[in-house]
Amino acid sequence: MEKNEAENGEIHFHNGEYNQAITIYNKILENNPKEIATLNMKAIALSNLDYDRKSLKIFHEVLQQKPNDIIALTGMGVGFGNLGEYKESMNYFEKALEKNPNSNVIKNYIEIIEEINSKYRYNPTEKPTGHKEIKTGVIPNWFKNIVGWWTLEKINDQDFLNILEHMIENKIIQIPDKDRFENLNELKMLSWIKNNLDLWSNDQTNDKEFFKSINWLKDNKFLSIEKNSQKSEEDLEYEKYWFDRYLADISNNIAKEKRYIEYPNPSQDVIKKFLRDYKSWNFEEQVKSSSNNFPDPTYEVVDKIYIIKYKIYINPQPAGLPLNHIETLNETFNFWESQELKTNNQDARVEFEITKSKADANVWLTWVVRDMGEGVLGHAHLGKGVVEVALGSYGCDGSFQLFDVESVKTIMTHELGHSIGLPHTSDRTNIMYPSYTPSHAYCLLD
Repeated sequence: MEKNEAENGEIHFHNGEYNQAITIYNKILENNPKEIATLNMKAIALSNLDYDRKSLKIFHEVLQQKPNDIIALTGMGVGFGNLGEYKESMNYFEKALEKNPNSNVIKNYIEIIEEINSKYRYNPTEKPTGHKEIKTGVIPNWFKNIVGWWTLEKINDQDFLNILEHMIENKIIQIPDKDRFENLNELKMLSWIKNNLDLWSNDQTNDKEFFKSINWLKDNKFLSIEKNSQKSEEDLEYEKYWFDRYLADISNNIAKEKRYIEYPNPSQDVIKKFLRDYKSWNFEEQVKSSSNNFPDPTYEVVDKIYIIKYKIYINPQPAGLPLNHIETLNETFNFWESQELKTNNQDARVEFEITKSKADANVWLTWVVRDMGEGVLGHAHLGKGVVEVALGSYGCDGSFQLFDVESVKTIMTHELGHSIGLPHTSDRTNIMYPSYTPSHAYCLLD
């Protein structure tokens, strides 16, 4: 029964029916309140409904169970960004990127937060006094004395290792996994590590050398860390209480400061501006117009090769679009201009020239953020005429989400191929293959 409920919740979610989806998620969570996948889906649905504080509380609950959950870390970054707490937002995005360094979605969010931070000054909300946060990589100053006693043999090896185990298990220090010795095959002994830590305790090396040494001790079984130590319910409730207090303080500051907030996901802002300007751009009439209304491209023969010349009119990008697809368009032009083509069984090449006159254009290229139909990413008349390139879709989480640059470039190159007369092909490796799955720039589920 729960599986069917989850499937029904997913259907509502991807249709943008978030309230219905949340109702189903709540039923699932009644039976299994710590089910991470359902908690994440509920948090995203709340975020898409602009209930940022509620969303953050649930993502926080996920991270209490699974501190490295990528969706929850990224969701926290989005949520704090939506509240104008950009420093805290960046903290979570950076944690997410550390765990998933190849994520373009996380990199896009970070880029926007960095840009926002460069434009606006604001006072980050201080965390309440009782809020405890242990930061990875922070070492208490007094621990250098412990290392010094060990290197001077005032305490033996086992006593030192026991102290170190206790500190790691109780999160007095947390060791970044990324800091490790480069040559893992190089033979090292405990005495070598002791010498390395002696240098660190005397401020002759930096903290990274300390972390490398501790990771070596862990990897070589000198430390036996209890990895599955669970927080008590009391600890979890304590953390929730102070996190709620922190969110309440943020809300109070927003009201007092009349804080201007620029959201880290620009997709909704772009779609709103597009729909506002939609009629003035007169898309539908242009798309309905026959390609016969466009002038034919010109050509000349050079060394028995037909050089077909297209004049391209480019519609302005939608207002607020953070990803510059005009530059990407030059890569598309270069791609097609480098191809060896055929026309009437003769060798041919194409050349493109950008024009500011719609009347002179053989091809009018326009960017769209409207829904063109399920699975439709673009539209083009064959040979000449209008080319529409989708900048996003509703296919990721039920709300409109922008595509990333590489996806738009692929769609653009494919549709421009139609505009110069190329049909679809059955070759999956060819740019004119009719099926393509784009990636989104900001969607948490992509």
